[in-house]
Amino acid sequence: MDSTLGPLDDLLSVELSDSTASPNPSADRAPSAAPSSQGDARVRRKPIPKKGHTKSRRGCLSCKRRKVKCQEDLPECTNCTRLGLRCVYSGFRLAAASAELSPVPAAPLSTVPEAFTMKDLQYFHHFLITAYPPLPMQGDAVWKGVAALSHQYDYLAHAMLGLAASHLSLYTGNDAGNALTHRVKAISSLNESLNHPCTSTAEGDARFGAIMALTFQASCMPEGMTEFLSMVRGCHVIAATGVLDFSKSLFRDFTEEGYTDSVKRLVGTGGLALDGLQARYFDEFFVSLRKLAPLCTSPLEIKLLAAAERVSKQVRISAVDAFTECSLVYGMINSSSNTEFSPFLDPTNYPTQLLLIHFFFIEFAIGELCLGLLGERFGFKRRATLSWLNTLLKTLPEEYWSYAEWPIKYAGVLAAGLDSPFNLNQVHPSMPQFLARRSVLSPT
Repeated sequence: MDSTLGPLDDLLSVELSDSTASPNPSADRAPSAAPSSQGDARVRRKPIPKKGHTKSRRGCLSCKRRKVKCQEDLPECTNCTRLGLRCVYSGFRLAAASAELSPVPAAPLSTVPEAFTMKDLQYFHHFLITAYPPLPMQGDAVWKGVAALSHQYDYLAHAMLGLAASHLSLYTGNDAGNALTHRVKAISSLNESLNHPCTSTAEGDARFGAIMALTFQASCMPEGMTEFLSMVRGCHVIAATGVLDFSKSLFRDFTEEGYTDSVKRLVGTGGLALDGLQARYFDEFFVSLRKLAPLCTSPLEIKLLAAAERVSKQVRISAVDAFTECSLVYGMINSSSNTEFSPFLDPTNYPTQLLLIHFFFIEFAIGELCLGLLGERFGFKRRATLSWLNTLLKTLPEEYWSYAEWPIKYAGVLAAGLDSPFNLNQVHPSMPQFLARRSVLSPT
């Protein structure tokens, strides 16, 4: 058996030893039917009926090792709670509960050495059905395969549950606390794992799947814009060093070439046919970037600004090229040095923050226009991008307000029909009047 299974080997061996044991321990030692020489002279007692088998076969591992009857309470049995022992059940206890939630076999959460709740099972189900990362495109099978590894790697399990909780919180607002708890545990456990060499393709897939889930969880967090970029860099590092044999990886098709091919199949090679309103927003986006240009002074800011301008021009010529330019932006961020990248993490570096919010808004717009119904997999980014803009505007000094006019205007379009529409008055009551007096979107 693969040595990477770790604790799963112990669980299987315990189950095997229990299932192969004789159901009646005294049967192997039954007396012979032949009478003994002494037994002929004695009066035989009436045989006492044998007691039926009462050993628990569904008990926790601690009770099995101590050879005591387990009450089989979930998430922890009474014996373990009373004695302060770690209570871990064999995989089949939660496998039955999650069989209808997950189409992948043998992926029980309970083999992770922690107690998971029914709420976590809801998150697990939500991850499999809705919240798994939208990349690779049409990658349902990839993420089902990744989910099957979650019972072996606790950082992957927590990353999946954290993403699902943050995704739900975008719509309900009630799961942010649980999302943060799982995120902290996932990051801590993943960091510990990264201190050791990767020993198998499965472990490499688990590491990459975890960092991908953490990255998209950041994209669901109201204050997660800069953390999202940090996690993107983490994906790049783990992809380069964390998978031993990429040809056998679940993510083997998730390459730059594979991404471009997927986009070509989905959107074709032509440009987008924009209506009047859509064309105006792209034109105003370009004008807004030109107004912002004098504030962009670092090499990485200038590169990002140039790439965003190319996106606004290419969208009419080739949707594939526009998508490619967006992916090249992430390539620039991944290849930048820590010195070049660190200003992007400073929330008071307002020119960079404004440039980033421009890019994320136009990236979402292109995806929604190009992918149509397939773009629903990225639908959560509508709420997330609005949250990022809200976070930025709450601290944006007044001298920068005019540079935020295009994102604010487009935010009103994105928020239409949502149950929590974008309300500029709640961010800065005086900002709407300021922007009404001074527009930066008309060409000069």
